[in-house]
Amino acid sequence: MVGRLTQRVQRFMACGLLWAVCGIGRTAPEAPPEASGQHCDGFTLSDGRGTAHSLADFDDKHIVVIAFLGTECPLAKLYGPRLEQLWRQYGPRGVAFLAVNSNAHDSPEEIARYAQTHGITFPVLKDQDHRVADQLGASRTPEVFVLDRQRTVRYSGRIDDQYGVGYSRERPGRTDLAAAIDDLLTGREVTTPKTDAIGCIIGRAREPLASGT
Repeated sequence: MVGRLTQRVQRFMACGLLWAVCGIGRTAPEAPPEASGQHCDGFTLSDGRGTAHSLADFDDKHIVVIAFLGTECPLAKLYGPRLEQLWRQYGPRGVAFLAVNSNAHDSPEEIARYAQTHGITFPVLKDQDHRVADQLGASRTPEVFVLDRQRTVRYSGRIDDQYGVGYSRERPGRTDLAAAIDDLLTGREVTTPKTDAIGCIIGRAREPLASGT
């Protein structure tokens, strides 16, 4: 009886910690626009080592996946290796993966360390002024956007449903990102173009008010 109670307390505390760290349960600063059908403009960002990467570098790719990640978010840590697996699976089929960190508080050194720790070999880029996040309407980490050949957003939302607040399944029931990629690679419309991303709120820099002290 005591053992079961201890396990329940531990699960409750772990769930509460995830809510506190991720900011889940807090409202995002503003509701992001609907991303599906939106064109993604070109951009150039640097990785944790200062090397510049442009969206135009991947003009030869059929699909580009942009994944917004944070270095401290528990769910971003869990899904970093999953994204690497998906890149290794779909990269040979003409799919590029880019990770973007738009958190004002994450330094390039922390971003490089995150990539190394979680074995991510595709570019992890610093969105210094969160312009890419603002353009796509990203609000959470992890949150993914799938761009087609014309760089139009065809899917946005979660990677899959394996991990979330208060639960961790043995395996995902829905592999939303992979399903969207499969649809596009076979010339179909994406069956589910939008899902809700569950994760940490992107830490955008706050601009001071002109009337502030």
